Amino acid sequence: MLLRKVVRSMMEHKSRYIGSILLLVLCSLMMVMMGGASQNLDIAYQALANGHVLSDAEFSVNADTDMTALAKGFDARIEQGGTADCEVKPGRTLRVFALMDVVNTPAVMEGRLPGPSEIMLDVLFADANGYTLGDTLSVAGKNFTVSGLCTLPNYIYVVESMEVMINDFTTFGVGVVDKADFAELPNSKTVYAVRFNQRENVQTQETALKNALRDEGLSILAWQSVGQKVNVSYIPMEVSTLKKAGTAVPAVMLILTCILLGMLMMRTLRSESVLLGTLFAQGYKKSELMRHYLMIPFMVTIVGSVIGSAAGLGLIDTMLDFMMSVFPMPRTTIVYNIPLVLVSVLVPMVMLCGLTWLIVRKSLKESPAALMRGDAANDMINILEKTLKLEKAPFKRKFKIREQVRSLPRSIFLLFGIAVATMLILYGLTLKSSIDYMLNKGIREAYNLNYEYVLTSVHQGEVPPGTEPFNAAYVTLVDDDQAGFWVSGAIPDTQMLVLKDREGVDIKIDQNTITAALAELMGLKVGDTLAVVDTNNGKTHQIQIEQIADTYIGEFMYMPIAQFNTEFDMPKGSYLGVWSKEKLNFGEGEVAQIKSIDAIVAGFAELTNQMGAMIYSLFISAFIVGLIIIYIVTGLVIEESKKTISLMKVFGYTPKEINQLILNSNTLIVILGYLLGIPALLGTVGALYRSLTQSMQMVLPVRLNALYMLIGFIVVILTYKVANWMSRKKVAKIPMSEALKAGTE
Repeated sequence: MLLRKVVRSMMEHKSRYIGSILLLVLCSLMMVMMGGASQNLDIAYQALANGHVLSDAEFSVNADTDMTALAKGFDARIEQGGTADCEVKPGRTLRVFALMDVVNTPAVMEGRLPGPSEIMLDVLFADANGYTLGDTLSVAGKNFTVSGLCTLPNYIYVVESMEVMINDFTTFGVGVVDKADFAELPNSKTVYAVRFNQRENVQTQETALKNALRDEGLSILAWQSVGQKVNVSYIPMEVSTLKKAGTAVPAVMLILTCILLGMLMMRTLRSESVLLGTLFAQGYKKSELMRHYLMIPFMVTIVGSVIGSAAGLGLIDTMLDFMMSVFPMPRTTIVYNIPLVLVSVLVPMVMLCGLTWLIVRKSLKESPAALMRGDAANDMINILEKTLKLEKAPFKRKFKIREQVRSLPRSIFLLFGIAVATMLILYGLTLKSSIDYMLNKGIREAYNLNYEYVLTSVHQGEVPPGTEPFNAAYVTLVDDDQAGFWVSGAIPDTQMLVLKDREGVDIKIDQNTITAALAELMGLKVGDTLAVVDTNNGKTHQIQIEQIADTYIGEFMYMPIAQFNTEFDMPKGSYLGVWSKEKLNFGEGEVAQIKSIDAIVAGFAELTNQMGAMIYSLFISAFIVGLIIIYIVTGLVIEESKKTISLMKVFGYTPKEINQLILNSNTLIVILGYLLGIPALLGTVGALYRSLTQSMQMVLPVRLNALYMLIGFIVVILTYKVANWMSRKKVAKIPMSEALKAGTE
């Protein structure tokens, strides 16, 4: 009998329980899908890294040397390789790697390793340009036959540089040729890859190897640890992000569901107080009544969590395919995390049943007589309502305010739910706004140039007309050689670099100036002194910070070029590169790297374009969550106001007036929830950005512009209006006789 009553009760208020089930479906689905996708992505990455000997670091030195003795002394594998950027067609560039035999060996996705006059291509470049096995392409004037498709463990995320962010696979890709063919390529650079056999204290071993190279009289031209290389570090970052999102978002959903079900159980017990007292008096045991009411959260949890977990398991493969389209790696067998599935079912069950147990236990402490007296005590005015002086307020305002304060749990649930929906709506827009801010207040505003040319050797004398010289050195902190940044020397009156302080006033590079990005990354302020090591020669420098530029172009320190040359023992009047607004022509082998500002801007623009799908999906998810919450709360308002609505109809209130008073009574709570959601979102996003700074190799400012806030507000209000429109039928169905029935009772 009690079981049939549970089913009848749930069917009588099915919209409430369907809403709870949907929230649990979303909770379990995201937990299982994101957790499973992150786990399988990490498994694929670890299999590639370990199976193909991912290097711990890659470096270049100023002279060729035999690394055999160093490899033996450090119990490491060190192999010489190299890269060369070659144009295969106008507008199409391949970064060609020498085939490695010991470290960073390629993972063959299709075909075989290259032999003489053969080349392997990365999967995405081949697909985008229609290359298949056996095709011929010209690289640096020599024809190569495509022998296979591959992924390199040290170049999984194929982007030309960290500034590009999103690669256009039709214009840039990766190729691998054997070492004999690589030696004939022009503009090639020798790069050594090292993998330590002892996997503990890798950073300490890297530092020791750097010192050993310098002790041999070598200058380190470049050193890049694998954790700082965007082509690799983005994969662990994505794994970490999915894990965090797969925990945080379901946790918020579960809290919402707990609050909702707690309210429903309290109202159910209040409305069934007489029945509960009667059953109690008839001899039903407390344990029987407890089991009866625990069946409600049990059934809600079983249905919602099982459906959500099953859907999440089914979507893992789809989500992993999407991730692999960005990070192509050999597919491993899908691993289904059964403990995670159990957690997604058991945690909601324990929390919801535990909350219900506490609520029912409190009611069962009353005597049968007290329960049978009903809810007379519930008519008492709470302290908050007594505090508010509403006697002189207009009737409509007084009515709406009392609707909120007389049901604080309902109002808190709505407030929290709207805040969560706001965070979902504005999350993608905040990321887009942050990137837009970095582009507009950073790259576009700071760089009054189009090209940065880094030369292969130090130059002296005049620079080409219309250009400006600069010098640069990469430094790391004395106490942490994994924390590094570029120190650049520029002419004090530079016109190519426009820097401003926090008040928007232009500042000259006549003092040691750091960017706001570097200041935030390392917690620096004006007057601090940094002890840094020049990675080229290992010399230590003490540099005091004198200015902070309000820009997010990257983690840089600028100083006058003359001061730079003195500080870093460079020849007077020397420079390592030039900034130019026009494209320049240098001799063969003179340029080590060309940075195009337009390409950087285009990369960020492509990133924001690709965010469109995420933004729309978050909009839809937030709309559904908000709609469920508002619809349920509105249903509770209608249920609790049946007598009032009936009396209003008796007194001649029009349907429009009744809807205005009853359905729109939550408007203030909705607006307040939206306003609370914004700072909560900015704080959450800020924490996420800080946690991902090391992997992203950049500091992203947290910004949300006014237009996006307005768009979010419109979506929230639209959701509120749709929920109210859906609830109008419930109000219309309440008959005038409801008031008379209440009086009779």
